Amino acid sequence: MARTIYLESMLMAMRWTPVGDVETTARQTRNRRSYCSTARLLLMASRYSLGGSLLIIACILPALILGCPKQCVCRGNSVKCPAAVHFPESFPTNTEKILFDEYTVTELPPKAFQNLPNLTTLSFSRCNFGQISACAIPSNHKNLKTILFDLTVIGEIKQGAFTHLSPVSITFSKSKITTMKSYAFWNIKTKLQLTFTDTTVHKMEPFAFNNVTSDLGIKYENGRLKHLRSAAFADTQFNTVELKQVAFDNLECNFYPRLGLTKSLIISGCQFQCTCDIGYMKNIYASEVGLKDLVETGTCTGPEALQGASVKDVLDNDKIQNCPASKQVPDNCQPIQEIPEHVCTDRIIMGDEESNGSGSKSNTNKKGGNAAECRRSSWTLFSLVSIILLVL
Repeated sequence: MARTIYLESMLMAMRWTPVGDVETTARQTRNRRSYCSTARLLLMASRYSLGGSLLIIACILPALILGCPKQCVCRGNSVKCPAAVHFPESFPTNTEKILFDEYTVTELPPKAFQNLPNLTTLSFSRCNFGQISACAIPSNHKNLKTILFDLTVIGEIKQGAFTHLSPVSITFSKSKITTMKSYAFWNIKTKLQLTFTDTTVHKMEPFAFNNVTSDLGIKYENGRLKHLRSAAFADTQFNTVELKQVAFDNLECNFYPRLGLTKSLIISGCQFQCTCDIGYMKNIYASEVGLKDLVETGTCTGPEALQGASVKDVLDNDKIQNCPASKQVPDNCQPIQEIPEHVCTDRIIMGDEESNGSGSKSNTNKKGGNAAECRRSSWTLFSLVSIILLVL
């Protein structure tokens, strides 16, 4: 009797969340109804035999494990995805935390985390992404508070990858970014805290940050900004800007037009390649607050003859030799801006038969993805248990 009551409570408390597109969801719903109908019909058998109880469990198990992505582990409201080469097609809709470890994929795809209203944390550790695509990070997500990239290599952060964010903290730690494309951070007006620690950005294009306003700050510490283009921070205002121990190979003029308007500006210990590329600073740094702080506190890391020298001393005393006249004045400090249309492309399913132009793979005939794999595994288990019961 106690076993029967327990089984009845299991059946009533069973929860299952459909995932995937409309067709997949409908198919999963039909499967769930089938599981539950079978379980109800067999409930009476459980009152008289252990076999009936086992059969009910076999019916329930498939529904219980549906939804967790292949190659991931789901515990409570957390999903952990260890080393893999294909990005999950979907996640359980009650997911709050997603942790990726040692992921190597062509892209962090568009709409990668859609339909996850409870999501609070995204963590990427020791990952390698060819690109973070447009609309990869959820927009206007009121619960998403933390995004962390640790020891992660990113080829490109595409236009519109981070846009219309709700209050969130984004951290890049000990990571490498090859190119931050124009409009990578775009149309953001919220409490955004952006931190780069021990991170290298090889190239930040013009308008990489555009129309960004934050009551919080941006912090870049102990890293490298190898090539920071003019107007990289266009129409951008953080309340606090911290640049500490940052190495610049090529810092173009007017890289942050509103830097001097920052309420709290902390600059110290930055390093420069003291070549002709910084010659333009000589006649303008004294009148530009942010640039002045960079020059007066900065040192040279190259060329060899100037290593360790004060940037201010090098500029004031013309210690950079044989520079053409064109390098002595600011040039092209305001690139032509053509604001693009923001478009979120459809999600591309990874790991199928045919490759598309982005290097990802997709197959329009494949529906349901990991849920289908779960169903196959579940029915295998169901078949094995059924055979055992027949033998009994």
